[in-house]
Amino acid sequence: MKTLPLCDPLISNYPQHAFYLSIISDNKDCQPWIYSNYTNLFLSNWKNDEIFLDFYVQTPEHHFNPWFKDSQRLHRDLILGSIPNLVSFIRSQIDAGYYVWTHVDEYFIPDTPSYHTRRFAHAVLIYGYDDSTREFQLAGFFKYRSYSRTTVPYDDLKTAFEHCDIYDDYLNYTHLLKINPEYHNNKIYEFDLSYFAECMENYYTSINETENYKSFYTPKLYSDRTFGLDIYNKLTMYFELMLSKQRTIDTRLLYTLREHKKFMNLKIKYIEQEGHYRFPAVFKDNYTRVEKETTIMLNQFLKYGITQCEDNIIKLIGRLGFLYQLENETLELLLSDFSKQGITGVRLR
Repeated sequence: MKTLPLCDPLISNYPQHAFYLSIISDNKDCQPWIYSNYTNLFLSNWKNDEIFLDFYVQTPEHHFNPWFKDSQRLHRDLILGSIPNLVSFIRSQIDAGYYVWTHVDEYFIPDTPSYHTRRFAHAVLIYGYDDSTREFQLAGFFKYRSYSRTTVPYDDLKTAFEHCDIYDDYLNYTHLLKINPEYHNNKIYEFDLSYFAECMENYYTSINETENYKSFYTPKLYSDRTFGLDIYNKLTMYFELMLSKQRTIDTRLLYTLREHKKFMNLKIKYIEQEGHYRFPAVFKDNYTRVEKETTIMLNQFLKYGITQCEDNIIKLIGRLGFLYQLENETLELLLSDFSKQGITGVRLR
């Protein structure tokens, strides 16, 4: 039996954040990097006419994250063609300190909404095993689609991996994640207040952040994305289309919005505790209110899902307009204070 350490992640809206952060959130050496990132949001139309909202951050899936330098990515064809015993392979990786992030068919995974009801490929993080019960320990989005943990029999996991329907390329990959506490030759990542100010400015001005990563992207290919505060106007439009039955909206969109505000308040608390900056009292009070408002909005949407009463959506749309004004004014206050203190050159609208 072996179980690798796992904590509650600081952000848990999607696997690409929850998995990494459930490994490093409690590590004090990693926290300066965590709180330096996850500031901006982007909104885009996705496949099947879905609306996708997420944090804009460069993750180890595509880019360099300092805390997973020794990690690996394997194509499922390599695993299926070269590894005769999947269970032994996963056990050996855990013994070597690797968390195994892979994709399985939930039809074969107990404690999921899809168990023995429909075929559905989804990500799981395997962080332990027990030979006495022949079970793996998994983290993922199981019952009620909230981030949680469960155990799955060896044979069920093997079947779920081998019969996973690959409808998108990212499902082909298994990630072997190992935390790298030494970072760069024992050089510690340091929190930079001027970089935080730059990120807050980018969020306020709603610039297309792919412009900052031209070595990875051609920005014009992502011109359809909406960033920062401009997301509120887009969300308002989408919810109005929902009222006229021209759109459907997933609960995860509002859950992500709440996760962003929750993390912003954690970021504010961290920056003050570490002595980097003292935020204006009004700024902190306003962001506390912003988080509460997003929680109310999420609950309104969940209530609509039960009652189908459109009044909940009408109230939600009103709150979106209020939140835009509140957050816009709050960020102007912060950036003005940054400018007065000479922390960075900022551009107000």
